[in-house]
Amino acid sequence: MMAGGSDSRRSMASASVAAHRAEANVADARLARYNDRIGRVRKERAVWPGAAFIVEALLLLVFLTGSLAVLMNLNAEADRIGRESADLMDGLVLASNVAEKFAADPIAFEEAYEADPMADRWLSQPAYEAENGSDLLSAECTFRTEDTDAGTMHYLTIEVWKVRVLNDSAKAAEEGIGFEPGGLCFQGNEGEPVYTLETSRYVPAGEVVSHG
Repeated sequence: MMAGGSDSRRSMASASVAAHRAEANVADARLARYNDRIGRVRKERAVWPGAAFIVEALLLLVFLTGSLAVLMNLNAEADRIGRESADLMDGLVLASNVAEKFAADPIAFEEAYEADPMADRWLSQPAYEAENGSDLLSAECTFRTEDTDAGTMHYLTIEVWKVRVLNDSAKAAEEGIGFEPGGLCFQGNEGEPVYTLETSRYVPAGEVVSHG
């Protein structure tokens, strides 16, 4: 009886030890998994601040680039509007001056214009004084008349164009543009005129128009 009881106690002890070892193994496995997870989390936390900084820097760079592009476009648009406004004002002044000359003597005015359409009097500034390759305004005139028994109605349409003036034949030759030394070359008359003005003057039959 005692031997049987001793074997039973040894079996129970062995089972208890085995169970304890199994529980220890499970606990060790859980601890190992916990430590592994903690290690990965710490590594991710160590890397993430640097990655976040790079992402923020890239976003800031994109924002600054976009803002700079918008500002440059706005500045270019403001410059364009400013140039157009200045050209419009200068064109109005030139057209008004031409209209006054026409009103003084429409017949003499038409003869003078047809003799030299690019004379300084039809330009915003003397062509020879302009910097080579710069822009100036030119008044282009179109004439029309209506005869009646009592006189003649003279009509004038003035279109002011921006033209590029070349007064240096050597520099113009570098661009493949040729003209005689001491001469002039005008480039332009594309798109829409800067300003347009229509005027008229009635001359009764037999009236002598002043040439002042």
